[in-house]
Amino acid sequence: MTDPQAKSDRTQILQPSPTTKKVPARFQASVVIIQGYGVGMEYPIAKAYAVIGRSANAQVRIKDPLASREHAVIMYQESVFLLKDLDSTNGTHMGGASIRQRKLRHGDKFRVGDTTLQFILEDAGRGRTYEIA
Repeated sequence: MTDPQAKSDRTQILQPSPTTKKVPARFQASVVIIQGYGVGMEYPIAKAYAVIGRSANAQVRIKDPLASREHAVIMYQESVFLLKDLDSTNGTHMGGASIRQRKLRHGDKFRVGDTTLQFILEDAGRGRTYEIA
C-alpha cells in the first residue's frame, strides 16, 4: 500500500497564479480616470492581472456605486493587454458598446459604471508611447 504522505513530500513545480505574474519591465502601463469620481487619478498596471472595481483589494480602485466590487480586469498575456468584464452587474463599455473582452491599445477609453478610464501604454526602453499591434 502506498503512503499518501509520500506524494506530498515531492517537490512540485506550479505555475505562478495570475495575480503574481508581472508585466515585462519594458512596458509602463496605467489607467487614468478621465471622468467620474477621482478625475486625474492614475493607477499603474504592474501585475499581469489587475482588477478594476470597488473592492479594497482591487489594483484600480474606483468609488462608483454603479461599479461591481470586482468589475473588470486588465490582463497581460501573450504580449497583449486585454480588458475583460468579470460578469459585472452593469457591464463594461468601450466605444459605446458593452464588451466581454477587448484588446487594449494606448489611448483606449472605457467605462465602468459612471467612471471613464483611459489606458496608457509606454515603451520604457525607448521613452515613448508604444502601441501593441
